[in-house]
Amino acid sequence: MLLGWIALSGVVLMAASTAWRHQAQREREIEMVFRAEQIQAAITAYAAVTVSPGQSPWPRSLEALLTDERSGQVVRHLRQAWPDPVTGGAWGLVREGDGIRGVYSLSRLTPLRAPKGVSQFDEWRFLADAPKGGPAPAPLNVSNGMQRQQTVMPAP
Repeated sequence: MLLGWIALSGVVLMAASTAWRHQAQREREIEMVFRAEQIQAAITAYAAVTVSPGQSPWPRSLEALLTDERSGQVVRHLRQAWPDPVTGGAWGLVREGDGIRGVYSLSRLTPLRAPKGVSQFDEWRFLADAPKGGPAPAPLNVSNGMQRQQTVMPAP
């Protein structure tokens, strides 16, 4: 009877650990989407600031979103440079010219809820809107050191 109870307890604990792991991934995924959308909105706001002709409207780094002095006043498009909650590290950057147009997670894991056509986190792109009246967008460059076919997905 004792062995049966131990075996049953083991099965219940395995099921519970799977549920906890899925819940933790779900929470990290929700936080990743929130942070990426905040960065996406900050890049859009940064690009909306009028700049001199010939100058890229896109930030050169995510830190440029924290303190923008291009207009003569300090504008904070983003409160802090959050790390990617899925990997705990840096974001992948989608570049346009010499600036950053969007971000994505570098994780190769499969998201629980993702837009159609996205099978891994590193395929889920959060791109800022192009500034109105600006030049046509240049080809996008994904800078994570990997040569892969690029899939650009709009934010959900």
